[in-house]
Amino acid sequence: MHVAVSGWLLGAHSGANRRLVELLRHVAPLLRDGERITLLHRRGAVLPQLPPRIELREVAIAAGPSWRRAFEEAIKLPHALREIGATVCDHGFLPAPRVRCALALTIHDIRDADGFGGRPRWLARLALRRAAARAAAIVAPSEFAASRIRAIATNATTFVVHNGVSLPDRTHNDDARIVPGRLVHVGHLEPRKNLDVLVRALALLPKDAPHHVLFAGRDAGCGEPLQRLATQLGVAARAQFLGAIDDESLARLYASAAAVVVPSRYEGFGLAALEGLAWGRPTIVANCASLPEVVGDAATLLAPDDAAAWARAFQKLDDSESERVRRRARAEQWSWLRAAESMLSVWRSLDGANA
Repeated sequence: MHVAVSGWLLGAHSGANRRLVELLRHVAPLLRDGERITLLHRRGAVLPQLPPRIELREVAIAAGPSWRRAFEEAIKLPHALREIGATVCDHGFLPAPRVRCALALTIHDIRDADGFGGRPRWLARLALRRAAARAAAIVAPSEFAASRIRAIATNATTFVVHNGVSLPDRTHNDDARIVPGRLVHVGHLEPRKNLDVLVRALALLPKDAPHHVLFAGRDAGCGEPLQRLATQLGVAARAQFLGAIDDESLARLYASAAAVVVPSRYEGFGLAALEGLAWGRPTIVANCASLPEVVGDAATLLAPDDAAAWARAFQKLDDSESERVRRRARAEQWSWLRAAESMLSVWRSLDGANA
């Protein structure tokens, strides 16, 4: 088995990027004699530190825009796969490329097809159905995402490979670092994240309440509207926008959080919610899409539009040791090793198959 992994987007901080890196790191020690993984990357990419068993191959395919990436994949990817002798192509983008080896296509969510993205729904659904016809397997990070894929692409062969999480060292998680009232949101600033409910909840709190929200993530379309709303509601000083941050800064942010908040209307998994639990922090999420599946009964689930309920939850955070233990126990169920074992099982099942 020789798996070629498309890594054109490596370098940008995102949940999808973290998933790919962690899977590669944890899969490498599990490889049998004769099994190989080659990471295909774009020219000039800043690559993460990976185990020696992960081979590297530069391919001149752009990370974006998506139309250019798809065009260059159609021309260059089949040749690169033949040249290295790949038997499985692990790919993470739509549209699905046409390749001669087995295609394992990871789809993190189908936000566009479900009306939560920027592309026309009909076009996204057409791309998904075409992808299902080309892929030997579609890999989803949650049962929710897999069920939505099957609902639209009824011919899809789906596998669920959950995301994982790394439990932080207890020395990085002491009470002295927690900032009272600090509410942390991690993720791109985009409409489906439903971030205005956090700002509206802040405005319902007493003026002397310590609560404030730190938004860590790239502005993907709603950063300015959120800032305007915070100004209009008189809480601009309590909403801070950090932009994209690196992993070390992210760890410090989680360690300082009084709570982690994920009010998304639509997630294919919701890695930030799982990371909040791993840090033992009170975690408040919307009762939508994949989030209940991920957090179970270890987090507070609220209706996404009920700002008053979110405000009340901010004031009633339970940070007792027993609750911290329960949150970490939930997070321990989602290990990167288990995810890597599942991903490797999918690859092995496809080895030698034709797309």
